[in-house]
Amino acid sequence: MKVIKCINNNVVSCLDENGQELIAMGKGLGFSLRPGDRLQQTKAEKIFRMQTPAQTQKLTDLFATLPPQQIELCSRIAEKAEKVLGRHLSPSIYLTLTDHVCFAIQRMENGTVFENALLAEVRTFYPREFTVGKYALELLRLEMNIDFPEDEAASIALHIVNAEFENSISDTLRMTQTLKDVLQTLQGWPDLKFDPTSDFYDEFTVHLKFLVFRSFFGKLPPEQEPEFVQVVKKCYVVEFECLCQIASGLSNRSGYDIPQEEIAYLAASLHRTCKKRI
Repeated sequence: MKVIKCINNNVVSCLDENGQELIAMGKGLGFSLRPGDRLQQTKAEKIFRMQTPAQTQKLTDLFATLPPQQIELCSRIAEKAEKVLGRHLSPSIYLTLTDHVCFAIQRMENGTVFENALLAEVRTFYPREFTVGKYALELLRLEMNIDFPEDEAASIALHIVNAEFENSISDTLRMTQTLKDVLQTLQGWPDLKFDPTSDFYDEFTVHLKFLVFRSFFGKLPPEQEPEFVQVVKKCYVVEFECLCQIASGLSNRSGYDIPQEEIAYLAASLHRTCKKRI
């Protein structure tokens, strides 16, 4: 790799064999290096390859202003997320998560603590991502002696969701707020007896989450089983009526119509989470 510049003693901007800019990180990696020098990739502990030159420049600028310990810690959180989720995340995670966590550290040091209004929904709909958020808080406590409230685990989880599905933070927040609103509607719907303690609650929330995600990105399948819809309409009248209203509101937010078959499948799942009506 050809050195472009040393950001600090631990972070170096380089060009790979294809002329693509990347950022290499390692303890003392940049010491005594000059622009134009060759750097063996095996000496780097971590290589960051962003998706666009603009992202690379933003990451370079960010790393230039942050303590190496915080950069390394955020990298470990991102790697933990990929391990827990069993998939590669968008490289943007190193930019967005590092920026968020390091700013959160500054806020805590200044005595400023923010609540996350979506804490309960994040814990419900993104349990694995929330687990990574809790791991991050434990790292920060052990290695930086900073005790964040649980709300921060939810905020970190949302950034992981962004990188997982390659959303913007605004889209992720909008979808999560939508899920919160749906749960509130279900809990207040007359005669429904929605039961969050049901053994089938987790299964239902998974179905609901992916319906909301698909609707926001217009990836809803066409109608295929009209007979099934008619059966659900007849057997689960209250559930189907409730979800039809929810689907109407969801369509207004996402701009995409929800097929009745999708409503029917969710109504059948919802029925299992409800207490028996007498």
